Amino acid sequence: MKPTRQRRKTAVTVGALVASATMLAGCGASTGTTDVASGSFQRPIDMVVPFGSGGGADLVARAAGTAMATELGVDVPVVNVEGATGSTGMTQMLASSPGDAMAILIQDTLTTAPAGGASFSMDEVKAVCRLQSMPSALFVKKGTYSSWEELAAAAKKAPGTLQVATVGTNSVDDIVLASLKQELGTSFRAVPFSEPTERYAALLGGHVDVLYEQLGDVREYLDSGQFVPLALSATEPVEGYEDVPTLTDLGLPDEVMLPQFRGIVVNSETPDETVAALSDACEKAFGTEKFKAFQEENFADADSFQDAAEFQAFLDKQYGLIDRQLNAYHLGD
Repeated sequence: MKPTRQRRKTAVTVGALVASATMLAGCGASTGTTDVASGSFQRPIDMVVPFGSGGGADLVARAAGTAMATELGVDVPVVNVEGATGSTGMTQMLASSPGDAMAILIQDTLTTAPAGGASFSMDEVKAVCRLQSMPSALFVKKGTYSSWEELAAAAKKAPGTLQVATVGTNSVDDIVLASLKQELGTSFRAVPFSEPTERYAALLGGHVDVLYEQLGDVREYLDSGQFVPLALSATEPVEGYEDVPTLTDLGLPDEVMLPQFRGIVVNSETPDETVAALSDACEKAFGTEKFKAFQEENFADADSFQDAAEFQAFLDKQYGLIDRQLNAYHLGD
């Protein structure tokens, strides 16, 4: 994958790759990589979540990590490392020796790479599996705006006044807001929050007018009626919310509907045998009844799972799509 924008490389130094199967097996107790012959792991593997606790990335990491630990035969402790729309956590994962750690990668963190704001390069990571693909939405607090038409009218009447809580600068959130402005003339002001709970509290407290978030991540607020979705970032209706217009219905191009995804990546120097073992554990975890229930509860698409090869191809394609959107709306460096 060749980026079309200059990207800042991480300054961390990754551990050296063990060259042979014999050395790998002998050093398994200290490196955490697989024994090539047996495919077994020798020590816990950190699951780095590049965001704080309580958000969607954290929840899926804990659900998947618990199930994967059973398959791998070692603990998969979750380590939250927030900051810079995911870059801080990604660089911490890369600082570990290949095979010692993996990280949750989401659409918003991927977007920082072509935008020029990432402290890591996509060349430094290798796909393991995709766990989730899900729709996002523009939410308002109950009792404020009754429909998208009402919200859009307010945004047009006072351009740049209504504030939207977003995940970070030059994120997919910004692409959607830029497209809304260009296609529909609705001008919002993006207000980034690094913590999911901060975004939710901002809407509940009336500090922002709108929240851009995934449906599943605010399930408790939907069930309680505190948050109301007015427009879905999807190309097709979402079950249970058929009366909520999609951004496609509103006239936005399909390429703007970049699905929020969550998957697992590792250091690109991680041996293929290790990646294969992790990907296989992902697939088995994905097939458990408990994880299926978790996915349904969080509005994840039924076809969310992708193995290492499929997820890598997906990431390459998404990188190109995002780069074109950033250029089209003059976002990023």
